Amino acid sequence: MQNLDIDIEFVKSFLTSKNISLESYTDEDLINLLKIQLMKIESETGLNLSPVPRTDIEFNFNFDSQDYNLKHYPVQDIFKVKVDHTRICPKDYILDKENGRLRFLKKLTEGEALIVQYTSKESDSFITSKILPLAYDMLMYELDKSPAKNASSIKENDVSINFDTKNTLAALINQRLADLKQSRRKPLTRML
Repeated sequence: MQNLDIDIEFVKSFLTSKNISLESYTDEDLINLLKIQLMKIESETGLNLSPVPRTDIEFNFNFDSQDYNLKHYPVQDIFKVKVDHTRICPKDYILDKENGRLRFLKKLTEGEALIVQYTSKESDSFITSKILPLAYDMLMYELDKSPAKNASSIKENDVSINFDTKNTLAALINQRLADLKQSRRKPLTRML
């Protein structure tokens, strides 16, 4: 999240449009609160919003194969591809970053292990389209001070009002978190 650009003016106008009072919050407070929401999303879903260094060591690699599927993707950068201690030139492979697939352009010399050092992180477009809107809603929910935000019913004297809690902001946030958790990292079938 260190390189995630947060437009504080957008955040402030979003919260103001949802009737959230910002009088007691500085810009820095709002940025820190939003970062906390992003960390919650990361911990709940297992998604990587910041680059994470990875090393794949494949002892059972089929050196006749022209492809290798990296264990963590989307891939941000590849630092080294080696067979044992021999480094493979970056011109000798192509990387599909989104799917984490290395395609070797030349036959690899056989060895004990294929070693790939890289970083993985969700794509910027995924973060912008799926993660940030959820984080904004989570921040809005966190800053909402209305007494009925978590109410399922209100009773006064003989009058009782029951709310449909399936469509509350909290329920929608939890559903979106569950959807992210299941859809992004469920087991994938790859063509071999």
